[in-house]
Amino acid sequence: MDKKSGFTTVYEAPDAGTLAFDSRRDFEDEIETHLEVLRELQTEFKDKEDIAESLHEIAAKLAALKVSTEPVEAVQKKLKALTQVPFGEGKNLDLAAFRKKSPHTKIADPEAYLDHVRKLVRNTTGNLTQLLHVFEDDNILQRFLAELQKLDVNSDYRTVRHAMDKLAKSPQLWHYNEKKKAFLLEWLRPFQEELGKPIDNLSAEELQEALKKVGTLRESKLEMMTNLVQEKNRGPFRKYNREMHAVMNGRNKDFWSGAEVRDEFIALMTKLINWMSFNLEDRFLLFKTKDGGFCYLIGFADESLANAIELEGGKLALYPHLKVFLKGKGDNYGEITQEAYGGDSAAYFRSLKTAVVPFLVSIAVMVEFELSGALKRSFDMWT
Repeated sequence: MDKKSGFTTVYEAPDAGTLAFDSRRDFEDEIETHLEVLRELQTEFKDKEDIAESLHEIAAKLAALKVSTEPVEAVQKKLKALTQVPFGEGKNLDLAAFRKKSPHTKIADPEAYLDHVRKLVRNTTGNLTQLLHVFEDDNILQRFLAELQKLDVNSDYRTVRHAMDKLAKSPQLWHYNEKKKAFLLEWLRPFQEELGKPIDNLSAEELQEALKKVGTLRESKLEMMTNLVQEKNRGPFRKYNREMHAVMNGRNKDFWSGAEVRDEFIALMTKLINWMSFNLEDRFLLFKTKDGGFCYLIGFADESLANAIELEGGKLALYPHLKVFLKGKGDNYGEITQEAYGGDSAAYFRSLKTAVVPFLVSIAVMVEFELSGALKRSFDMWT
């Protein structure tokens, strides 16, 4: 890629550290935790104009920082400055005071190191699989993924450390990060006219502004073309993404009436996630109907990240899943589960399909995905 684009990454240094290839994951998790705390504080102090305005400003800066392409050290320095919340004249409180637990991982001993490597390999494997959906013929990405899949992360500390040192200095790693940057450009490209300038020549600062603007444009398109809105407060639903839905997932064939429809579901879910989010770390997204009656969780469950599936033609994919929630009292949502139907699997399947048909039809139109006759028959869409 043309270096004149102004993009830089922390991974391009030839002496990149052992865990450099996904070290950004730590502060991204840290920022997301801060954002969740800020959302709660914004609700609590919505009637106090001065505090609410400060909280909104901090949240906007944190959101921009999360997708920054600056070196990790620079981002961490800025992050520290954004954790001070003003609560009256001369009084600041650190966001950590409102948090129950910090997710930031410190590598203190060999066992902690090995645990951290397992997470890094899992997340990077997931990123590579998603990138290969966009750059499916990229042999270098395929080799990098194969090397990660062969890595025995359950081996002893010395063996894993040696393998990670070697990977951290691999040319494949530099290529991987170039493709991540290319992914961002492709995400912006459909809206280049609205941005008013060639996206290939954006500076790092202009890139961040462009990503935010296009994100807003895509959300607006979602609302205009469908009966859906994107829900950004994913915190309460995070626990539901640890395990895949029992039947409505990319692994199950029976629910989808065969492998052909199952593969189509995988392709549609992956396209929607890539269309709505430029951040490969967004493992799941939430959508609500405009009346708030249903909530849909789509994405890649934690358990699926280390296990790619091979589709027809050898193309790789992650196992996506889809969970449906029905609004109850207040703002509480309950998942539609099989337990409510006892042992009647047929009734349970009918209920799920009835709930997701409007969702699938809407998003297929929005992302220009033509639903096959086999999928329509599987869902009795026109009867």
